[in-house]
This record gives sequence, C-alpha cells and structure tokens, in this order.
Amino acid sequence: MERAVEPAAGRSEGSSELPASRAMSPKERRAAIALEVQQRGHATVAELGRRFALSEVTIRHDLDCLARAGLVRRSRGGAEAVSRARQVASFDMRQLQNLEEKRAIAKAAVELINSGDIIFLDAGTTVLEVARALPPKLLDGGLTVVTRSAVIAYELRRWPRTRLVVLGGVYVHDFDDFVGEQVEMALRGMRVNTLFIGTDGLSLERGVTTDNVLESSLYRLMARCADQVVVVSDSSKIGRDQFQSILALDEIQALITDDNAPQEFIEALRARGLRVVVVPVRAQGGPVVPIPANAAE
Repeated sequence: MERAVEPAAGRSEGSSELPASRAMSPKERRAAIALEVQQRGHATVAELGRRFALSEVTIRHDLDCLARAGLVRRSRGGAEAVSRARQVASFDMRQLQNLEEKRAIAKAAVELINSGDIIFLDAGTTVLEVARALPPKLLDGGLTVVTRSAVIAYELRRWPRTRLVVLGGVYVHDFDDFVGEQVEMALRGMRVNTLFIGTDGLSLERGVTTDNVLESSLYRLMARCADQVVVVSDSSKIGRDQFQSILALDEIQALITDDNAPQEFIEALRARGLRVVVVPVRAQGGPVVPIPANAAE
C-alpha cells in the first residue's frame, strides 16, 4: 500500500502543513488535495507538498490520478481547479464537500419515509446521500422513487422491489440532472408523498435559491406534485443568496440541517411554522470521502 512520506523533523507547531496526511488512505488524501486545489484555484506541486507533508513524487502521482477523474486540471508545475471562483464546482467535486454533514442529514431524512411511500429524490449531492441511506426495509417494502438524477437511479438500480421512475430529458453533466420540456410534461399529473431537494442557498428573504438557471422553473412544478417538500441542506448554504429564487419559505414544509446552523435562523423558520430537524455532527479525524474509481488507482 502506498504511504505518505513522514514529515521532516523540526517543523514548527504553527506550520500550515498537515502531518496527519500520512495516516490517510490514498483515496482520502487525494480528496483532501482536490479540495485544496479547488479552494485555492491553483496550487503548485511544491506548495501541496509543504501543505500535506508529502514528497513531490507522491503529489505528482496524486494530481495525475485526480486529473484523470476530472477533479483537477494539470498545469505546468501543479494543478488548477476545474471550476473558477464563483462558478459551480463539478458534481464529483461537490460530493467531497461537507460529507459528514450530508450523511448525518440523510439519516434523519429517511426517518420521514414509510414503507409504500412515493417519494421524489431530486438531483444533488445531499439528496444522493439520502438515496444511499435508504435501508433495506424501505427498499424492499414497496417504495416508489421518482428522480431526475442519473447517479441516484444508478444507486437504486439493484433493488427490484423498489419501483424506480426516472424523468428523462436533456442531461446536464455538472449537476447530474435532467431538465427540459420532457421533465415538465412528466411532472404534470404526478403526485408524491414527499419531495426531497437540496439547495445552493437558503435565506429568510428569498427562500430557496440556486445558480442553476436551467432548472429553476422546475422546482415549483415539483413542489406542486408533493404533499410535503423537505429541504436537505448543510449549514454552509444558510445565509447564501444565489441568483435565482426557486421556492419561497411558505412553499416548503421542513428543513433538515446540521448543528452549525445559526440558532436565530432556526428559530425564525420555526416561528413561520416550518419543521426544522437539526442533526448533530460528531467531529472526527477526517471524513470518508467518495472518489471516482479512476482517481483511486
């Protein structure tokens, strides 16, 4: 098994290097490197070597693996982010962000689902974790799942007792969703018990917001199909106000988020009659992160 290089002796405690990287698996280490490049926009091999206390040979190998997976773009002497500042990161990159929070939120979300329910799992990395958290007793219990996410459909393909309805249309790779007139036509006349959606932003003034203008008109159609709308979102989205408003707060019934959410925001939602579920996120040494197979070589 590949091992990271031990940090040199004599480093100061205030160093930005991460000696703990030597305890990470290659998959976990590459996830951390990918996020570092995404946050910086660009990083050299030397900078990443100092940051993670790794040899330049190891860094170059990791960057090559990440580039093959489409998570970074190799440049002279280093790598650059695949999306620029203020642009939406790729779907694979977003899967790496706040994963512990997303998994805790997902576990709470499945508690709202009963055997035999008809649920709509919209696209997005948090909703993907909801799909992954569905227990066998639900998947074997006559559940119907509607989705416009290719990744969620792929996750649920192995459960023949779950009726899977995939809404097709024009596929948008960066968001892993289908959009367009075909989706809108399929939504007309449909009825589900619960719609689970993620969000790019959530504010008291404008409700649920997104930067994805291609799909913004779909959300009110989806909401009209549902007995209840549940927003699943980690606390980093709270207070963000993105380009397009997709649902007002009075169009959703519940929010599931983590315990880093501002208390005043939670209280304001509850005062408006929304159900708010706050899940604790236990601090750990580092999350287990999913990396595409071709980045784990």
